[in-house]
Amino acid sequence: MNRDPKLVSKGLVSVHFEHEQAVVRHLVGQVFTMAETTAYFESYRHVLKGLQNIRDGDLPFERYIIQCERLVHAPEYIRRRPDVKYDLRPLVDEDMIIIDNIRLGENIGELEERVAEHKFTEQSLPAKEVSVLDQRNWPPSDLLHLDESQYRAIRTALTKEFAITQGPPGTGKTYIGLKIVKALLHNKSVWSKHPDTGEDDPRPMLIVCYTNHALDQFLEGIDRFYKGDIVRVGSRSTSEILKPYGLHNFRQRFRHAKKIPAAVYRGRREAKNEMESVMSEILLVSAVIQQANTCIIHEKVLRNHMGRHYNLLMDQFHDIMDNYDAGEYFDSNRSIIVEWLELGNLQPIVEMEGNMSDDEQMIPNEDADENLIDVDFEVDAIQEQRQLDNQSDDDDDDGDDLIDEQDLTRRERLEQRVQQNVLDNRHNVALDVESITEKPKNVQANEWEIQKGEKKKMKKKLQKNLASGDIMMEEEANRCTNLWKMKIGRKWRLYRLWVLKYSDHLRSLINEKEDEFDAAAKRYQEALMQEDKEILKNSTIIGMTTTGAAKYQRVLQELKPRIIVVEEAAEVLEAHVVTTLSRGCEHLVLIGDHKQLKPNPTVYKLATNYNLDVSLFERMVENGIRCDCLELQHRMKPEISELMKHIYENLRDHDDVKKYEAIKGIACNMFFIDHKNEESHNEDLRSHSNVHEANYIKHLCKYLLLQGYRPEQITVLTLYSGQLFCLRRMMPKDEFNGVRVTVVDNYQGEENDIILLSLVRSNNEGNIGFLKIENRVCVALSRAKKGFYVIGNFDLLKSQSKLWNEIVIDMKNKDRIGEGLELYCQNHPDNDRIVAKEPTDFLRAPEGGCNQKCTYRLDCGHVCEMYCHVTDQEHANYDCHKKCGKTICKNGHKCQLRCGSKCSPCLEMVPRQLPKCGHVQQTPCSGDVNEFECKAKCKDILRCGHKCQAPCGRAHTQNCNEGIRKIWPCGHEGIIACYQKDTALCPAPCDSQLDCDHRCSGTCGECFQGRLHKPCSNDCIRILVCGHECTDTCNQCPPCTRKCENRCAHSKCNRGCGELCTPCMEPCEWQCEHYQCEKLCSEPCDRPRCDQPCRKDLKCGHQCIGLCGEPCPPDCKECDKEKVTTILFGEEDEPYARFVLMEDCRAKCIIESGAMDKYMDDIVGTEIKLRECPLCKTTIRKSNRYKEKINRTLQDIEGVKKNVLHNMGNVRELEGKIQDALKDELPAGVKLKLKRRFKSLPEPKSQNALVAISNQIAFLKEVTKLEEEWKERVRLLMFNEDKLQQLRFIQHFKDWLMIERTNMSPQENRDAEFEISRAKAYLLLLLHQQKAKEISKILDRGLQAKIAEAEKLVKGPHKYQENLRLKVEACLTELKNCCPLTNLGISEKERLEIVTATQLPTGHWFKCPNGHIYAIGECGGANETSKCPECGCTIGGTNHHLQDDNQLANEMDGAQHAAWSEQANLLNYGFNAQF
Repeated sequence: MNRDPKLVSKGLVSVHFEHEQAVVRHLVGQVFTMAETTAYFESYRHVLKGLQNIRDGDLPFERYIIQCERLVHAPEYIRRRPDVKYDLRPLVDEDMIIIDNIRLGENIGELEERVAEHKFTEQSLPAKEVSVLDQRNWPPSDLLHLDESQYRAIRTALTKEFAITQGPPGTGKTYIGLKIVKALLHNKSVWSKHPDTGEDDPRPMLIVCYTNHALDQFLEGIDRFYKGDIVRVGSRSTSEILKPYGLHNFRQRFRHAKKIPAAVYRGRREAKNEMESVMSEILLVSAVIQQANTCIIHEKVLRNHMGRHYNLLMDQFHDIMDNYDAGEYFDSNRSIIVEWLELGNLQPIVEMEGNMSDDEQMIPNEDADENLIDVDFEVDAIQEQRQLDNQSDDDDDDGDDLIDEQDLTRRERLEQRVQQNVLDNRHNVALDVESITEKPKNVQANEWEIQKGEKKKMKKKLQKNLASGDIMMEEEANRCTNLWKMKIGRKWRLYRLWVLKYSDHLRSLINEKEDEFDAAAKRYQEALMQEDKEILKNSTIIGMTTTGAAKYQRVLQELKPRIIVVEEAAEVLEAHVVTTLSRGCEHLVLIGDHKQLKPNPTVYKLATNYNLDVSLFERMVENGIRCDCLELQHRMKPEISELMKHIYENLRDHDDVKKYEAIKGIACNMFFIDHKNEESHNEDLRSHSNVHEANYIKHLCKYLLLQGYRPEQITVLTLYSGQLFCLRRMMPKDEFNGVRVTVVDNYQGEENDIILLSLVRSNNEGNIGFLKIENRVCVALSRAKKGFYVIGNFDLLKSQSKLWNEIVIDMKNKDRIGEGLELYCQNHPDNDRIVAKEPTDFLRAPEGGCNQKCTYRLDCGHVCEMYCHVTDQEHANYDCHKKCGKTICKNGHKCQLRCGSKCSPCLEMVPRQLPKCGHVQQTPCSGDVNEFECKAKCKDILRCGHKCQAPCGRAHTQNCNEGIRKIWPCGHEGIIACYQKDTALCPAPCDSQLDCDHRCSGTCGECFQGRLHKPCSNDCIRILVCGHECTDTCNQCPPCTRKCENRCAHSKCNRGCGELCTPCMEPCEWQCEHYQCEKLCSEPCDRPRCDQPCRKDLKCGHQCIGLCGEPCPPDCKECDKEKVTTILFGEEDEPYARFVLMEDCRAKCIIESGAMDKYMDDIVGTEIKLRECPLCKTTIRKSNRYKEKINRTLQDIEGVKKNVLHNMGNVRELEGKIQDALKDELPAGVKLKLKRRFKSLPEPKSQNALVAISNQIAFLKEVTKLEEEWKERVRLLMFNEDKLQQLRFIQHFKDWLMIERTNMSPQENRDAEFEISRAKAYLLLLLHQQKAKEISKILDRGLQAKIAEAEKLVKGPHKYQENLRLKVEACLTELKNCCPLTNLGISEKERLEIVTATQLPTGHWFKCPNGHIYAIGECGGANETSKCPECGCTIGGTNHHLQDDNQLANEMDGAQHAAWSEQANLLNYGFNAQF
């Protein structure tokens, strides 16, 4: 598994399965639980394979490793030449650099400039020819710059084939290792001879370390004194110095020089080309898959994978746009899916539509993590230090290709293709999540700083949602119809389903390519290993980790390095060292310290049961093989190193460590802080933490930083990962950035000036866990150079560990342990000292000094307000927080800003006269009076008669908010804002009783004074045909959504209650010894009820009180006499009484059979309903005795469901009717909404919902026609106010009709019909009066009074019922007789019948000079003349030109111009001409 931090930060973890691709391919897209171990599997895999490959005779040093011999021989290459002499002068002249033949460079034609050979000093002559096997011949230790312990270690390492060097903390294990290697390299001729021929046989020296970090340090040390062939295997090096020595670097150079064998080159090249070809195809598709999973994808791309949801999404979106009139806010080029996920401009509208879900997926706020200090997690540290090559680095460039003009490697060119493909597909992306936090071009820097935080939160939330594995199942998705009303959590789950289908489609394109790539990759790796062998065999020094050595075991077996040096050997599992050894190894040097960290087997039982935590180093020491221990430490101050003498008795201090300066601000350089605060256990981490210790460490660390120490000088250590997390939470990054916080196991081999150690364990059970392990304690206590502070429960440790007991007693004797740390002020050392027992005690020195004020006089003349502080004594970085006080204007005003800030223009308020209006206002002293907005009250009077409410400097009030009293036509009155006098609706509660018997919840204005009520929103609670109570709102009764409760002896119905039940087709089981039913279980039974007594006996021994063939009642007439004989229906206490058990009742009701038979048989009326238990009211569904009645009722119920709810014939008829009706003329917006509402109805469509839509369409057609008539026919100015009011009402009426309903109640239908009749009558009243005005006819007073009364009725609050309608129609009849609307001499009804019958388009009706009407057919143009049959005048015309004295009769069909006319012809060409 690749845990690349860059990918992990994006939420991506790439996983490689140890199986064939075909086996794991079906797992793609599934959700896994990751079980992670601290063991790095890659290293174990190579080691285990390496162990499997070892054969008899392959393992060198068997006499020591297996046979456990103690006497160690000299290296075989020395035994072959016992008189050999070594030149040890390089150990005397320490600045000497060894110059070697550079075979790698020569092979590839790179001849480096040679460094002049070193001239040895005369002082070094005694070390020139040393018979190394003769100890007497060795030069003295001081000549070699070694102490006695180092001297012994080097002598052993150079003269023993199996050498062990122990280096306690700070004694310089690496230093000694480098000395050994330097001596061996200078005397390379000794060990580079063929054992048989004696000729030169150069073989490399192998340097092996446990971690990459240690390997880099060791090889850098070699590079300082050796200029020769060094190869560093593995690309995990962080050293710039070692870059030229990297195996990868040599590969490129060998390829450029064409020094790779031809067969190896061809094999690698062919495999590489095949890999690249296949990889190109895979990556191009993978990049699109990656894009799909990290960005929001456009709905056009997902369309084929969304099914019917695509049309639903689009149609419902346009409905919302129309409902909210929000089209202007939506860019048609933007993605609708972004809006649907509430990420676009219309987020508030979409949230209102979805009503802000309660089940919204809450994404944890991780912003707090950004300000947490970085810590070294154990898993990351282990992997980072032991990881092998990143395979992608092996393939950068073949080296033998021509470099193109852009100098791109193959990989870069491939990545460029992939990136270009992503760019080409960017139209697929609706929202690029990565670009969210990029600063837009048109946003100011300060504004962006405010937005950036919210953008980062949004980005994290989106990344979480995109990466979530919670994907909607297909079955649930099929039920989703109203997509825009879904909760946001469900939206994301559905979106992820669409993306999964899209990704699966893309993935199917590359499945076969994966197998091809794996096969080519294996061939490529094999060829690559052969290349590496060619390079390594020409090297002198090979450096690799133990993991790398296991991986390259086969190559090492062929190279047969004679000398192997293993550093950190005591930390390495024995198997890792063994797999490093090759058959040709003649000299092994192990350097380490078995008293520090031991190997850590992955499985704990392997350590406890099989001693796998014992390294080869330790086992050899325990077996008695000589081990040279270094004794002089160069790291710790003497008081710190004294701790180590409990573990290393002979450890001594170098003089340099005695010169370290004392720790500033603390009375001692080392101290143990004792406490009794209990630990906590973290179940998730299976670890421990101690909040008190973490808090104390935090404050102590801050105090040390305030003393002037750099964060890099301080390290916080703990033995538990739980404490690591606790420290991380407490130490914000902005305060502690740079301070390293890690666990002890990650800090082996490292050091720092100041170490703060938290021991964590403090409990009443006496459990100290890791603190019992002396190796870990040794590492923890030996990392500090100058200052060391430990906090823990030392009484507990003392009682549970011999080592800790000795240490604590020693510390008490030296007065270096106590409840608190003694602090002193560096500026005032004579002041009382602070003893910090609790974390809060450090606050008594808030700035690191003491609690005195600083009193330093600043350059500005003010005094420093800080408490005594050690850092920044010169106050170069101090900002004065006092008021500035400088004079900043001609009026003598003082600056009010902080002293450290730049003075701004004077903002002091002063009275000045404004030139625009003459008012005197308080304005900023430095401001321009011409730009100042006057805040005085405006004195102007508005048109409404009220004073302007805006300030003088602003525009006059548009909407006057002065309160006025309004009396509505309903008689209610109230106070409203002046600007609402014509539009405000009456706010009084309607409270009318509706036909459903509920009280109306709307207001008087919303319900148009009771004429059109707001749909009832009360709970329905009516009993449905199935027997359940309706749970929807009133008049909206849908099919019952509860689970069907119908059941029989064989099975139960699993459908919803509103669905049709599948009848049971099993034979009826109702039988007794007298009768048997021959029908199916779901049919009415064909046998009578049996009234014979049941012959069975109850458990009590008495006879059953039930009937033959029926379930036995549990009660006994003798034992439960009082209960059984209680009178309910009259015959319960009779001796012959028999009882029926009601199986549906939870209370197991029993009822006297005669009474129950009568109750079941006496069904009153035509009500279709299952009977209920007379006692507990439970619906009776299961009873053999009454099965005939139950089944008949169930058949009737199913018939109702079929006819009413599932009558597909009616449904299809209604669907067709609606579709036809929607083709007729209706406003486009109305038609669109109704279409989408019709399409969004869930299948199967409800008959009630279809009827509701059908009624809405019919009413809307009528109302739309009426609206047009009101607009066109009411023309006189005197009726303009009536016209505007009625058009407003019609718009409200249309809105009321457009309310989404699943059912339109009879009352709503009736009220709509009343209002249409009212609007028509009102229109006719005005049209007749208008006609009277046009023909100057004066109406008599009686008729005027009737007109006034009729207008009052049509404008009034009462429903337009029969009594009102008759009164208004009577008035209209008189008006028609008095002043008809036309001079046609026919009624309006007759006119309409004539126009309809002729089927002529508008503009075909004309009249003669005397007003007699005639029509012209065909095109409508006059092409011949004739005589009027009424008066004989000439009618018609010629050449499409009408007689001059004839004219258009627009009163017949309302035409604006003749069918054949200039206006009509111009309109045909799209000209907007008016005449």
